[in-house]
Amino acid sequence: MKKMIFSGCVILIFVSMVFVSYAAMTKEPISPTHLSDFKGKWEGWKTTTGQDLRAGLEIYNDSLPLKGKLTFDVQRRGAATTTNTSHFNEGTINNDGNLYIKWGQHYVELSLYKGDGKMKLEGDFRLAGSKGTMTFNKK
Repeated sequence: MKKMIFSGCVILIFVSMVFVSYAAMTKEPISPTHLSDFKGKWEGWKTTTGQDLRAGLEIYNDSLPLKGKLTFDVQRRGAATTTNTSHFNEGTINNDGNLYIKWGQHYVELSLYKGDGKMKLEGDFRLAGSKGTMTFNKK
């Protein structure tokens, strides 16, 4: 019985730590003052239909429109994983305070989360007919 109580306490402490660390990052509307923070390399994940694949974001400048490149892995049934690279020249801040990157029929819309000296961009994408989410952490 004591072991079960001890195990329950350990699990409760672990879960509390996860919630506290998540709560430390808060969503911030993006403004032009954030643009210098975006410049550089970001690494993360593209998630769609239960599949997590690597993704990267590189922003070349710190003024609007943002220019850069987005790299993401693609895995097709029965084929090896390949990496696609898409360059963009028209990154903007939309009315919702999110980073919005669009080229052709593709788009990525990312919200900014900050806390404990860290930054994260997270949001939705539509690429080549697939939809899902992307998460990036500043390198």
